[in-house]
Amino acid sequence: MPGPTSSSVAEPPLRPERPFYYGWAIVPVAALMIVGTLPGQTVVVSQFNTSIRESLGLTDGSLAFAYLIGTLCAALPLTLVGRVSDRIGPRRTAAVVVGAFCLGILALTNATGAVSLTVGFFLIRFLGQGALGMLSSHVLALWFERRLATVESIKHGAISLAGALVPAVVLWLIQGFGWRQAYAILGVTVAAVLLPLIAFVLRDRPEEVGQHLDNEPPEYHERWHDAHERAIAPPAEIVFTLGQTLGTRSFWLLIMPGVLSGLVGTAMLFHIQPVLTAAGLENPIGAGQLAVSAWSVAMFVGLMSGGPIADRLPPRAILPVAALGTGLSSAVLWMTAQPWHAAAAMAVFGVAQGWGMAAAGPAVARFFGRPHHGAIRGFVTTAMVAGTATGPYLLTALASWVGDDLRRGLVVFALASVPIALGAAFATRPSARIGRKRPDDLE
Repeated sequence: MPGPTSSSVAEPPLRPERPFYYGWAIVPVAALMIVGTLPGQTVVVSQFNTSIRESLGLTDGSLAFAYLIGTLCAALPLTLVGRVSDRIGPRRTAAVVVGAFCLGILALTNATGAVSLTVGFFLIRFLGQGALGMLSSHVLALWFERRLATVESIKHGAISLAGALVPAVVLWLIQGFGWRQAYAILGVTVAAVLLPLIAFVLRDRPEEVGQHLDNEPPEYHERWHDAHERAIAPPAEIVFTLGQTLGTRSFWLLIMPGVLSGLVGTAMLFHIQPVLTAAGLENPIGAGQLAVSAWSVAMFVGLMSGGPIADRLPPRAILPVAALGTGLSSAVLWMTAQPWHAAAAMAVFGVAQGWGMAAAGPAVARFFGRPHHGAIRGFVTTAMVAGTATGPYLLTALASWVGDDLRRGLVVFALASVPIALGAAFATRPSARIGRKRPDDLE
């Protein structure tokens, strides 16, 4: 009988039989890690603002300034945390960060004035919102590629749902135990939940358990790369260092919609009650709670719809829409005259934020590779945290400049979204020649 010819050799199946992928156990751990950042997120911190201000005898301006300085300083060490994670792995890094985050929360509960409060804000913003949030994304990028946007959206969806529920729990704790003890309870709870999961479930890479990215052999990823190279995925051998990444135009165009989202969103959330009071609403506190709830639900919708889309479309098709949505939400909040207007504004922002998060984070890993992803992601988080730090204070500064009305500063945010959206439309994958390195060149 004639031997088999090359044409008769069967092609490997597109979806071979595979055992359970351990990465699907990593996803809920990453989701709980991002939920664990809530004590350092504005949506929870804002629930403590009145109690902290009254307890320490601070003005609204001095409280906002402490938050600004603490958060700006918190942004600075995040690239270093990413580099450490690249070297020792996200598992050990996360264990240290969670323990330090709990201690940072306990330090905040002992604040006695503006200086110690600023230090406390630095600790919870650096270790919680910054480092722990960055590590939750970093570990997913080491386990997933083809499905990365989808699993990132699932993870962020967890915090959007938690963000709709946790503030009410926080208010109940404050009323029952006082703000200091309530914050301490949050910190101890985060450590008690996360440290066992990090120790016994979390693993750094699929290779540790004999598996591959997405549980698919390299030849299947090569086919996917060939099909999507022009859209969202780099060739597997591309490796960008942090310095090479910062030298590309695409990197800055990718992250600017996210910086805008963090800046505008934090400003709107932090000042939602004063903004609605200036709008003449009879019950600004109730309207503010409605708006925050609308934001949380809408962000979940945006994430769940944006993740699968971002696994199929390039970021330049999604990020401009997200940036314009951020600007639109700011404009609607500026024109608010009824409680439902504020809810609509925050709902628009939630969808835009969800789409932006679904597209930008995975694109960073796909454009610039994984060997230095921790350092690159750390720098991205630095930029994002700096944006969230600037937003609340910038809105008050703009209000003073245009007539002591917080709402007028929102107009500036809306206008700023237009050039950022135009730039994001040109966020294409950088040339492979910039990032390709030999294995013995890797740091």
